[in-house]
Amino acid sequence: MVMLMEIKEFSTEYVSDVAEIEKSCFSNPWSKTVLEGELKNDCSHIYVAVEQGKAVGYAMLYIVCGEADIIRVAVLPEYRRQGIAEKLLLKSFEVNETDAIFLDVRESNLPAINLYKLLGFVDTGIRKDYYSNPTENAVLMKKEF
Repeated sequence: MVMLMEIKEFSTEYVSDVAEIEKSCFSNPWSKTVLEGELKNDCSHIYVAVEQGKAVGYAMLYIVCGEADIIRVAVLPEYRRQGIAEKLLLKSFEVNETDAIFLDVRESNLPAINLYKLLGFVDTGIRKDYYSNPTENAVLMKKEF
């Protein structure tokens, strides 16, 4: 059970933790170097869920040319089903100053799809064979504000 979990802005302090989250959650994880680069990206808004000084989940939102996209959402497997992803997404929504936010998700990731629907996202289409390792369709989703 998550005890004193806080949502904080991403900083260099959490790069190693987020790199470990990436390795635990994605078939094509981002490196520390890529994550460090996101700290300098003005379009990138990243929040981490921190418990006892360690990041256990994170969410990344890009806002570019008036369009917002959820780029990454990940929670360590042992911390899932505790509302962490929802809290991270809700925090991400606070910085969104657009009329809508977009995302894509693996077609097989039903827990994420269900969470996104709970938060008001609707399906807008399928992108065939979008993901690799393994090859899989992406479900495209949108939430209007």
